[in-house]
Amino acid sequence: MTWRGLEGEDLKNNIRQLIIDFEPHIREAGNFELAEETLIHLEESEQHFHRFEFVKQLKRKIDEALSPLIEDEIEKFAMAGQVDTSGQETLVSKITQSVIHSKPYCDMSKKMKRYLSEAVEDLIKNFDAEFGSGKHKETSDPLHYPRHSHHLDSDEEESSCDSSFNQGMLLMPNSEELQTVADKLHKNRDIQSRTEAMQILNQNMPADFINSDYWPQIRKNLLDVMTEPEDSLTHLSLKFITRAFMTTSPQTREIYTLLAEYLIGQFQSRRGTIPKIKNGLDITNPAITKLVKAFRLLNEFQQETTNYWIRYPDRYLEEILESTLNLFSIHQMGGPVGTSAQLSPIHFIALIDPKAQWFIKWMHGNYSRHRLLKLLEKYRPIVVNAVRHCLDFSANRKLPFDLMSDFSDSFTKITVGGGRRSYYAGAELEYAYFIHSVYLIGRLLCFTNGRKFFPIKLKDSEEPVTIKKLLVSLVLVVVDPSSFTMPRAHSMSYEPASLVTEILKILCSHEQTAEICLYKDEITTALLSPVSQFLDSQCNKTESEGEEVEHNTPGESTLLHIADIVSMIASSTKGRRHLMYGEGKNMFTRTKSSAAHIIAKFTKKALLGEIPRDSSSAPSKNVIGAYLYICRQLYNTCEGLLVLYQYDLHNVIVRVWKEAVNEPAVSVTPTPSEHSSSDSDSIVTTRHSALDITAWEDILRDNLLNFASSAKGLLLLQQTGAMNECMSYMYARYEKKLQVSKCEKFGYGYMVTQVAATAPGMIALQKTGYIKSLIAELWSVLECGASDTPLFTPKSWSVDAIDRSSHKHLIRLLNVLSAFPAVYEVLANKPLPSRAEYGFREIPKTIVDFMDRLIIMDSDAKAHSLFNFEESHTFGLRVLNVMICCLDTFLLLQSQYNFQDILLSAQGHNHNLKEEIILDMLSLERNHILVRSYLIGGPSERTLPPRSIDEKKKTGAFSFPLFSSYPVPREYIPSIGGRSTVKQDNDLGKFLSAKKPEKGQAWLDKCKTLFSKMLISKPDLLKANIMQQLLEVGIPIMSKLQDVFPLLEYTGSDSSLRALKLSPLQKNGIKMAIRYGLHLKVIHNDVTDRLAQLLKQCSYYLQQQQKPMEVSIEYLHSFYGGFDWFAATIFLMFGGNLEKSWNFLHKFSTLGCSGYLWIPRLHCSVHLPSDLMCSGISPIFSSTGHNIELILQIELPLVASAFKMSGFTPAQICFHWLKQCFWNYLDWNEICQYVCLCVVMGIDYQVYLCCAILKHQQKNIMEHMQTQDLIIHLKEAAITGFRISNYMTYMLELEKKYRDTIFRDMLNITRP
Repeated sequence: MTWRGLEGEDLKNNIRQLIIDFEPHIREAGNFELAEETLIHLEESEQHFHRFEFVKQLKRKIDEALSPLIEDEIEKFAMAGQVDTSGQETLVSKITQSVIHSKPYCDMSKKMKRYLSEAVEDLIKNFDAEFGSGKHKETSDPLHYPRHSHHLDSDEEESSCDSSFNQGMLLMPNSEELQTVADKLHKNRDIQSRTEAMQILNQNMPADFINSDYWPQIRKNLLDVMTEPEDSLTHLSLKFITRAFMTTSPQTREIYTLLAEYLIGQFQSRRGTIPKIKNGLDITNPAITKLVKAFRLLNEFQQETTNYWIRYPDRYLEEILESTLNLFSIHQMGGPVGTSAQLSPIHFIALIDPKAQWFIKWMHGNYSRHRLLKLLEKYRPIVVNAVRHCLDFSANRKLPFDLMSDFSDSFTKITVGGGRRSYYAGAELEYAYFIHSVYLIGRLLCFTNGRKFFPIKLKDSEEPVTIKKLLVSLVLVVVDPSSFTMPRAHSMSYEPASLVTEILKILCSHEQTAEICLYKDEITTALLSPVSQFLDSQCNKTESEGEEVEHNTPGESTLLHIADIVSMIASSTKGRRHLMYGEGKNMFTRTKSSAAHIIAKFTKKALLGEIPRDSSSAPSKNVIGAYLYICRQLYNTCEGLLVLYQYDLHNVIVRVWKEAVNEPAVSVTPTPSEHSSSDSDSIVTTRHSALDITAWEDILRDNLLNFASSAKGLLLLQQTGAMNECMSYMYARYEKKLQVSKCEKFGYGYMVTQVAATAPGMIALQKTGYIKSLIAELWSVLECGASDTPLFTPKSWSVDAIDRSSHKHLIRLLNVLSAFPAVYEVLANKPLPSRAEYGFREIPKTIVDFMDRLIIMDSDAKAHSLFNFEESHTFGLRVLNVMICCLDTFLLLQSQYNFQDILLSAQGHNHNLKEEIILDMLSLERNHILVRSYLIGGPSERTLPPRSIDEKKKTGAFSFPLFSSYPVPREYIPSIGGRSTVKQDNDLGKFLSAKKPEKGQAWLDKCKTLFSKMLISKPDLLKANIMQQLLEVGIPIMSKLQDVFPLLEYTGSDSSLRALKLSPLQKNGIKMAIRYGLHLKVIHNDVTDRLAQLLKQCSYYLQQQQKPMEVSIEYLHSFYGGFDWFAATIFLMFGGNLEKSWNFLHKFSTLGCSGYLWIPRLHCSVHLPSDLMCSGISPIFSSTGHNIELILQIELPLVASAFKMSGFTPAQICFHWLKQCFWNYLDWNEICQYVCLCVVMGIDYQVYLCCAILKHQQKNIMEHMQTQDLIIHLKEAAITGFRISNYMTYMLELEKKYRDTIFRDMLNITRP
């Protein structure tokens, strides 16, 4: 076996180097015991432990000697099958013990100990020779990794910032040596003596001197040494400071204050070493080189010390802050460029740290920020002068930029020699000061106490400088197109407009700071002045009628900088509102001159090419895309869409997108010719233009897609005809897990849910392959993937029916199957495959296939084809349970697949020997679904059984009876008392019964007042008979005052009605409604025929006003596919009286509110504009749902955010509630009040009521957002504890705020 590196001189060298490199660890330990403990655990604490030569050679030797032995031991245990059941650790310990007691290990260990002993003894004998002064200076071992490296680039052979790990000795100096060093450093001693003393300082740990009693004397003499012009002393003094800074001990404070005191002395000296600003800075001057190096050390320590200063007493921080600000406050009254003022310390620090990273780090933590801001009050001129520099630079922006760009090239490293710049002009130094000042002030404005420095009084200005005035001056640096010559591409990082843009974006990212500082009309106007220039130039061109008008239009970079800032403003809620309404205004005081209107006008005109193209300054596609993105940030919210709707941006974008799509087709294809054989430039140009066109198409599609973020926006997107293309684009990005935009990390899930709430949206999602992909991913979690690979580590076995891995897929599936129009689109008239056999690895591709495999379990073949039958079937039943919460979906599934009988049959077959139904996971799920699908009722009108067994109950694990045939047992049907028919005197009843009532609008106003008062003060007196009377008396009057639709004559005859057949879905709905009425005791006998007659009359009457559409949407092919829940509600409110119900509905059909309360009323209606009628999107979704989201974003932002984060939309759940008139969600009396509320108070109360319900449920919504099951909770749970009377005052307040906007929007549905 070879012992290379582990014997003789090699071993001695390696050990010597190891000791030298571990010297700081040994010294920090303090005593022998701690040093030993530190070295034992060095492998854990030292990052580069395994790179040391001794460690590498020792590891190589162990591998070489023991690897064969270890492999033999492993093989022996494997062959014998002796793997202990207690785990892998026991096996490892057995093998380890066997190897340790083996002969090869013992031989190697003995020999290694002998070699080590010899090497160590030799090192100890020759300790002074081996570790004495300067012996290991020349080492070139690459393993010197100081924990805190401060590098100063230099051409010198040995940098003053080199590692202290190769500069010192292991002996601690005694008091005599310390006294000698202190004496030798005195300024009266000769250069050689002082040099020797400095060498001794650098050969020992700085802490040994700082902690000694002689430090005050050494410190005083060190200051004198540092001021000496002698190069060797300069070099040695800076080296000492560098080595001291490499430790994290509290003594670094002494060194830092020493360095700061030295620099203060240099600037206050009368020797004139500090040059004047007008003379510039010559780095080759030895005195200046020394200063620059000192400032580099100072700045690097400033940035490093923040990592550990909290460990030390407050005095450490306070002394560093005090000495720093004391230094930086020198020469703070310097004038502008060209004066005789000297350079200040901030000029130097600005050269080294132009972006004021030291200040940014010091302001980061409250520990240092509080003390720094307090001290800045004492050194206020630092802030005042920074502000003055910002204002001066903004006022004198005509500086030649060629100097600036050259200067910026050398900003990153300030070095001596090496071919880099060595001279900086006065203008460049002032520009560096400006950059430093901008970043310092920008950070100061981010904090409340920092903003207290303003307003600032300047000596040469009468008016104090406010934050607004300062920011306006900075904005002018960005927006003035004539300020600067454009710099070269590689120096853009220090171009003034870019730097100011960066600062303004940082301010915008702090919403509270931005609201206080930036959201001012004066600042916004200045920021958008170049954009306004484009619009004004077009107006002037139109007015001049051919006269040439010269305009200095801004360049592309200026417009892009503005777009960046405005985009950051628009990324926050308050910022968007500032852009839309202006300073201190809201949606009720908005004007058409706000920033949003300017941006929208500019974007629209730029897209349409209406901004003059005859000039080279016409905006590029990059610019247009940037401003279109700002518009998109606005219109993907409900408020923003309301403001920008007038600009018709959706149609403009589609028009431009279609032109872009057709552009490659009409472009000329390049053909080879005899003159173009070597001309590759044209080919490259063609490729680039093709890429540009593709990118432009994607930008347009992306911005068009974001209309789908709101309900009304989705309608606009559908009307453009680009829904399918946008969904394909979204799916492509969604599949790649790309974030929505640079300001939005998530949102596609929310958008998918919004889209899937509509029939055309579901069609588009199916075409993209999203549904197929969703089911495939789900199947891979529940059963198997398309290409399963064997797992070396099996998946954890879940004890929950729906574990975490499948819960996400459950929510995603429920989001797309939540709305009836979407479900109708994928399931209507589609039979189940129901094949004789299924393959184990056969993956469903459609929703129908999914239901066939996991929900409608009507054959043994389906059960046998599943790997995890119980878990997968339970998952399917959970999906079914949420789906049937929508009553129309339930009726569709029951009428097509008869799932109730299948579940009852399964319950009947799942019994024990006593013929009792067995309690298990599936039987409880089936029982819950069977009860939910049979009974109708609000929170107090039905009892739903739990899905799990309560093991804590002493009386029994499950207290509800299971059943295998209908009707459901009485335990699920709570007793409801009969409705009182006794008339009680009240103001509303008297008013309705008056023999000579008031007429017209006066009657309606008084009726509203009495109704609202009664709801607030005496809601219990608002009985069914009064509400019935209110509808009977009020509708004839309202139909004359508020008619929106014409009152058509009913032409149905008995024969025509007999010919009209009700669908199985409607027949099942009638049975449910009658069963509910009997349960409520509002009807007292079976009146099925009367309700069927009423539905036929309504259907016939509405068909007279409907026009079946020839479109690809299944939902529009026939007459209304769902059940008429509103007609059934009116029928029950009128006690089953057919004539009264029909008379009410006939006259009610003329009112605008009928289109929102009575869902079939506007289905394929000729009263709607053709594009709305063909869209397949109900006004209750696009208008009511949109307005609900609008109010939520303003009044209940936490609820709106909870929906966004859950990927579920308020419009979708409200559409679900409203479509079935709150059946199963509210008690009957609340449902009747809801109908009367919307009819009497106005249809906008439909919006206010939903907002009140969501406000009532805010706590539950926030909780279920956290548990990621919000959709399940809102769909399955009744709205418990909600009473309209308790929220009537809240709804009246909403009416005062929003009626003008919402009521007008909801009644405008008949207009194109």
